[in-house]
Amino acid sequence: MNADLATRVDWSERVAALMRSVGFSLWQLQELETTVATYLVVRVHAHRGIGTTKGNSLQKEAEGRTLGALLKELAKSGVIEERVSVDLHEILEERNWLVHRARRENRGVIASAELLSELLKRLESLANHSLVMQKSLAADLERYVLDSGVDRAVIEAEADRLARLWGWVTEPIAHPR
Repeated sequence: MNADLATRVDWSERVAALMRSVGFSLWQLQELETTVATYLVVRVHAHRGIGTTKGNSLQKEAEGRTLGALLKELAKSGVIEERVSVDLHEILEERNWLVHRARRENRGVIASAELLSELLKRLESLANHSLVMQKSLAADLERYVLDSGVDRAVIEAEADRLARLWGWVTEPIAHPR
């Protein structure tokens, strides 16, 4: 392979790695934002007997708000632990950096393997932190719903429905008891 072609291939691989990482980080952030919106609706706005229509309306409204606005309301409500709030605000800062400043602050990163590596690590950390927080909020929400008297079978049926809807599985999931 001639040097020019090798340089173009290397450049293309670096761009692909960066775009994959940016995309995955944004994906994880969106999943976390949806979980935060759901957490807010269930813990702050919903009540027993609210009904599907009203609940879906509250969910849709919450999902249309910014992560910052959701976090402010959660903090104000007092339903979230301080540690969780701090972690979520750290993610919000990194999210805002990614969406608003990352490209501008990292011009020329493709030309430097070292700088690209640092950026990829930062993006991976953001994606991982988002996933950890999403799982933590989901587990807390599950405990809350169970403690509120919702039967685990109802939760498992909804999880199965969503997994099939999202294409993760085509057969019911065996839930551990």
